[in-house]
Amino acid sequence: STAANKHIMWSRLRQIPIQHPLAFGVVISTFKTSASDLLVQTVVEGKKEIDWKRNAAFATFGCFYLGGVQYAIYVPLFGRMFPNAASFAAKPIREKIKDVKGLTALCGQVFLDQFVHHPLLYFPVFYGTREMVMSKDPDMMRMLRTYRENMKEDLAALWKGWVP
Repeated sequence: STAANKHIMWSRLRQIPIQHPLAFGVVISTFKTSASDLLVQTVVEGKKEIDWKRNAAFATFGCFYLGGVQYAIYVPLFGRMFPNAASFAAKPIREKIKDVKGLTALCGQVFLDQFVHHPLLYFPVFYGTREMVMSKDPDMMRMLRTYRENMKEDLAALWKGWVP
């Protein structure tokens, strides 16, 4: 029956991220990062013509960094550093607020992510990727200058959502 076939297909689709988490993350990150830039270009910026070079920079960053590098940071690395994070995340909020060790580990994760990972790795790689993909003559010193010029604004925008 059609309903049974849909159920089987849905069950198989739901297994993809479980069986192939890295590949799934790479594909999703590539697509969503490219789609987000297309949305910004057409809706927010109101461009009539798509800057495909810029979109390629975002797609490349989404694929390799967001899909690959961040997976390695957040899954195996943070998983080893904060082994009880998954069980803490699964707890109801009433239990979480009483779990001092869990809250301390959560603060540790946020600190490493926001004050080490993003300033020292994420943003430099983002600006480096953009420079390599968009520039006819890539210049890493120019990339570092651009990052330095934008650092305060970039980090302030990031921290508005993640740092209390």
